[in-house]
Amino acid sequence: MYQTPSPVITGRLRLRTVAMMLVTAVIAGACTSSSSKSSSPTTTVTTAAAPTTTTAPPVATLTKESEVSPIYRQGLARVSNGWIFSGNRWLAHTDDALHQTSFNDHAITPEWMAKGYDHIGDIDVIGATLYAPYEQPNFDLGHQATAIYDAKTLRFISAVVVKQHENSFVTVDPSTMIAYSLDHFGGDELFRYDAEKDWAPLAPLKMSRFVDRVQGADIADGAAWLSTDDATKGLYRVDLATGHVDALGSLGYPKGEGEGIDATPLPTGLLHALIISPNLAPVYLHDYRVGPKATPQ
Repeated sequence: MYQTPSPVITGRLRLRTVAMMLVTAVIAGACTSSSSKSSSPTTTVTTAAAPTTTTAPPVATLTKESEVSPIYRQGLARVSNGWIFSGNRWLAHTDDALHQTSFNDHAITPEWMAKGYDHIGDIDVIGATLYAPYEQPNFDLGHQATAIYDAKTLRFISAVVVKQHENSFVTVDPSTMIAYSLDHFGGDELFRYDAEKDWAPLAPLKMSRFVDRVQGADIADGAAWLSTDDATKGLYRVDLATGHVDALGSLGYPKGEGEGIDATPLPTGLLHALIISPNLAPVYLHDYRVGPKATPQ
């Protein structure tokens, strides 16, 4: 028989129902909150890679060829409104049109000739002073000489012995008055001297690679620019701060003979070098424009 629930039991059932409803609400809220966090969109930031640029070594491009006297076959240096060229034993001054204006056909004095010095290499001019490398043929002696001249008159002033086996060139940095040369025709370091302190030897500049048969050099734009008589008749740039060497290309006439070089900014380019054609004549003055090439990757 059905009995009406007592008020006490009815109250307990209601309390239990309310409690269960509260628990269910809490659990539902917690699940909703957790679901909301896990389902929120994730933002991914993608940064585009910046384009990279690699700088190729500079390249020397021939801009002009001028035939010069066959006796201008060793070295050259730019001066105001003209050039000074060196031959085996002489010096010559020309104007911009390469017309000779003065000539010293006995540039090596009898005194130094008597000491065995019979050859002048690639020269340099700083201000009013011309620097010329003297060479005697017995390389095993381990000494050569460097002479100083008046750049305007080509008059001999003095010379000093330097401890080198060979002496194909001398060049002077006008900003430091440090002179550069090579112990042999080829090498992986440039000899250095203090030109203002009686050519006192300084620590050599180590180069990043061996360069063979260097015939000329000049200093400009923080670098030594080399011309060679190697297999390619090459042009090279040596960074004076690091010694890093860049190959710039060829002087031209691979079967000819590479000689001296000058580095002076002119409308025809930075570099100016002598090269003798394969038949030993004519002798040419070549001008080159030098420029780096950047290739985007």
